[in-house]
Amino acid sequence: MNDVRVPWTPAEHLGDYPAHRLGGGGQGIVYGVPDPHGKFPGQSLVYKEYLPDVPYDGDVLYDMVCFRQLLDPAGRAFLDDRLTWPMVLVYRDATPTDPRPSRNPRTALTGFLMRRVGPEHELHSPVLNGVKQQAMEFLLNDDSYSARIGLPVDDARRLELLLDLARTVERLHGHGVAVGDLSPKNVLFTLRGQARCLLIDCDSMRFRGKDVLAQVDTPEFEVPAAEKATATVATDSYKFGLLAARVFNRSQESKDLAPLRAVSTQLANLAARAQNQDPQRRPRLAEWIPVLELEHGRVRHATPPPVVTPDPNPSQSPTVTAPTPTAPTPVHIPSTRPRQPASTGSRWFGWLLAALLVGVVGGYAATHVDGSAGAAGSDGSSSSPLPGTPSESTLTDGGSDTGENSPDPTDGATPSGVAVASWATVDYSQVADEDGAEDVARMFARFFGAINEHRYDTALKYYDPDTGVVDLGSASSRSKWKEVMSTTKDTDFVLGGLSSDGRYTLATLGFTSHQDAGYGPAGSPDDTCDQWTITYQLTDSDGYRIYKAPRDGVSYTSC
Repeated sequence: MNDVRVPWTPAEHLGDYPAHRLGGGGQGIVYGVPDPHGKFPGQSLVYKEYLPDVPYDGDVLYDMVCFRQLLDPAGRAFLDDRLTWPMVLVYRDATPTDPRPSRNPRTALTGFLMRRVGPEHELHSPVLNGVKQQAMEFLLNDDSYSARIGLPVDDARRLELLLDLARTVERLHGHGVAVGDLSPKNVLFTLRGQARCLLIDCDSMRFRGKDVLAQVDTPEFEVPAAEKATATVATDSYKFGLLAARVFNRSQESKDLAPLRAVSTQLANLAARAQNQDPQRRPRLAEWIPVLELEHGRVRHATPPPVVTPDPNPSQSPTVTAPTPTAPTPVHIPSTRPRQPASTGSRWFGWLLAALLVGVVGGYAATHVDGSAGAAGSDGSSSSPLPGTPSESTLTDGGSDTGENSPDPTDGATPSGVAVASWATVDYSQVADEDGAEDVARMFARFFGAINEHRYDTALKYYDPDTGVVDLGSASSRSKWKEVMSTTKDTDFVLGGLSSDGRYTLATLGFTSHQDAGYGPAGSPDDTCDQWTITYQLTDSDGYRIYKAPRDGVSYTSC
């Protein structure tokens, strides 16, 4: 890896960190940092200090810090939300004169700074005698135990967590990183808003074939003997399969696939393949993602399970309340994050909404529905097409504008009636017999996948040059569109209708949007989750593109 400017900080600049010990293990001790170095204002960091007798490779640690610095902002933000990755090198003795630790014989590299685990990844339970890190190991227990500790998690949320974990690990694989000790102890999670994972002990991961620390396996998550002390895509596949099975069989050690098969035969088959003794025959995490997306969408729209109310007296059995079919009682985990004031983007969005939609549809949908009043030029005419707009055949995922080595999501078997792109899957089985169904579904998968992956210039190429949604020839209009779309993530796509009005192809798409408060529908601006049904007008002069979605073709319900 080419040398880049890597932040170093001396240990004495970290304040009285020994008084803020948070925990320790066989490799080092973790401390809170009361006085972060001036280069990192506003960050909540902790310091991992290696024990004196622990061997580690400082140059590989340096490469890991470089890797994060070299990511584009979107890639760095994605991984920062899901990893406690090394961010800053900490040293004692002589000030380093060369970026690489091995070239500084008079400098002692003692550890690194990383993000601090926040309250959203903590479990507060009197049954557990205090605050614990909310790790996936708590999900590997029966439901009565989960109820007693105040952590009931239904199958839809379990699928959502596995989906986020699969996406995260596959993203790491695309960067040449193998997790290695992929176990429920090292995967924390949050259920606030969209379920999301957080991988800890990242310095134990194998980075492009090299290790900072010797590889270890968590008991009951050991790989076959021939693969001991290694970390590869195949060993991660093996352990992910175990984790998927145990998240549903509610056991710390069972390999029984029957509970997972009751949820999804396809997922159970993937888990069975993951246990193959031949590493080459195990599925990549990319194979799991479209199946998890489909099953998550199916399960979360099914009849909700009973809501388990934890009894304050853990010696008693938990109370089970049958849900009301029309209004299921959600499990609520309160947020401790204070409400943020409306951002500049939110204020702009309110103006755009008033100008374009007269209060019918809110912030998110305004980027998709008829916005001709805002996208037209000052004379009322639509914008001219961008030069060099590519044909459908050139609009492929992982193009030159991604800035990342995106894996091909279509490797392996893809279910019939499903269009798969990086970060989005569209089920078009309901209209599979209609002309153009697969091409339309593929276009939507690539469009929304690009939005989910923050590849906004790629997404904009799927608009018709004469669209009224965004002025493609205006840098300001494109920038505003990107600003708004940066707040959203869309899932659970189903293409439910496909027809023609003689001029346009009419495609009815259902999906779920997750957006920041303030960007929801006009009637519910603080919604962070909505289920949409939108009928789009598509053109097909050179591959399907989005023209607009008339207001009478848009509806939503809050999640």
